[in-house]
Amino acid sequence: MRRYRHAARLTLEQLADASRVSARTLSDMERGRSRGPQHRTVSALAGALALEGTPREEFIELARSGRLRDHWRRPTGLCELPRSVDDFTGRAAELAWTNELVHAAGSPTVAGVGLITGPAGLGKTTFAVRAAHALRPDFPDGVFFLDLFGMSAQPLAVEEALARLLRALGVADKRMPPNTAGRASLYRSMLRDRRVVVVLDNAASEEQIRPLLPGGGAGRTLVTSRRLLAGLEGVRRLSLGPLPLLEATELLTGILGERCESDGEPALTQLAQLCGGLPLALRIIGNRLVSRPGWNAAGLVARLSNEERRLDQLRAGDLKIANAFEMSYEQLADSARRVFRRLALVPGRDFDAALAAVLGETAIEGAWDALDELVDLGLLQDSTSGRYRFHDLVRLFARNKLQEEDTSAQRDALTRSITSWLLRMAATAGRWFEPTFGRPDRSDPDLADLTSIDEADRWLRVNVDNWLGALRYAASSGQHSLALDCAESMHWFSDRWMHGPHWREVFTLGAQAAAALGDQAQHAAQLNHLAWVHLVTPGDPEATLRYATRALDLATRSGATPQIA
Repeated sequence: MRRYRHAARLTLEQLADASRVSARTLSDMERGRSRGPQHRTVSALAGALALEGTPREEFIELARSGRLRDHWRRPTGLCELPRSVDDFTGRAAELAWTNELVHAAGSPTVAGVGLITGPAGLGKTTFAVRAAHALRPDFPDGVFFLDLFGMSAQPLAVEEALARLLRALGVADKRMPPNTAGRASLYRSMLRDRRVVVVLDNAASEEQIRPLLPGGGAGRTLVTSRRLLAGLEGVRRLSLGPLPLLEATELLTGILGERCESDGEPALTQLAQLCGGLPLALRIIGNRLVSRPGWNAAGLVARLSNEERRLDQLRAGDLKIANAFEMSYEQLADSARRVFRRLALVPGRDFDAALAAVLGETAIEGAWDALDELVDLGLLQDSTSGRYRFHDLVRLFARNKLQEEDTSAQRDALTRSITSWLLRMAATAGRWFEPTFGRPDRSDPDLADLTSIDEADRWLRVNVDNWLGALRYAASSGQHSLALDCAESMHWFSDRWMHGPHWREVFTLGAQAAAALGDQAQHAAQLNHLAWVHLVTPGDPEATLRYATRALDLATRSGATPQIA
């Protein structure tokens, strides 16, 4: 067509006007992207090019041949596996797991289905595609890929998914069963005797996946999903986590190629740390550096070090880490969204359901439901101890959502509420160890119930980052009575955790709060505690004497006999 157009001295736009075929369609034909245009289109072009006789017949026949060729190639062209990235790094153990799954010698009636789950940005699709490419030589009947659009507002319907898979296996539309049950039955029968691997990417639910699974035989299936899909039976599960620092740095180095030498290993390692081992974040950072030759890794480290701006920096073209998290956030119920974004106010690195209930302003049962939903979508990580935590980048995303969706007044009220709750919990737990208190009365129904001294000990230890963060906030915001009460309650417990690294800060904040309140006796008590801290190995006798001298002076002036003693 290009040859005839040039002979007619026509531009693409002129030919488009003469034939009433769009210039974009003409361009696709000339570049070989459209090899079998419709007869009506070809006839219009032949007329516009003034083709007659044999040239016209040959021109029309070439298009007809292209249509036939496309028709017969259509089944193998559907569900084609995407390309594997050249710089894929790590995941050796996970690839070995996949290889063992599909090659496991077992009963021919056992379905080989692997479910690969994990949060957004972990590279589940990239991993599954890599594994499928590696398996291709051992599965001569085909390796197929189907995106189920599980995170979209309208996931791919099961009936349509089965139709696409059956076409990929060579079933003509006229042989296609009309309903889901019939298509699922035909699909399972075809997989039984064919050595194929099918990658079902981005699954939405168990209901979407079940009809697409083989019933046994030679076929193998890999499923990826952000959800845990806990209801699926008879599948082997692989949970992907962030890349270890060494592998994360290697991936970043592979993306950068030759320019990584000029950036230096220390800066690249820092970038990998700031990305938290998320392959998507590493890909974005690598692409930004490759596309900006004037930038250097150290400069990007400085930008990413600002937490308030880190998510904004993790974007490159149409890749944006926040968009990946947003897709999961949109799947949540309103109550779970509220808990998720408010958990960004937790001072420490992890928390339990009781703390989530306070922030979510819900009963403990509601908090458990919300936390289960967040874990299911990969927005939180849980542990066998009943504690939960964010990935660092997800925490920043939750903080951004809190800024967007809760007012300043609401955020301030929540911060005061969680600060008060944590410090009251800490003071209650601390007083279990005071000889004159015994078991504290549970006079505050809002607090979690601690029923033994061991429970109090455990609560204080596992929540130390949280109540210490709350203590810092109370001290800085003028809540002196709350801060002093918490610090004083730690007197006897600190003997039990003598080498805890935080006691100097706790009793310093207590002393400052007592001073602000003008309470000389309590000020003396906190200074005496600080004197004790400086006696603990490695000791500082001179500092101990300074604090003890100040304490004695205050105790004498206030008549605080126990502190004088």
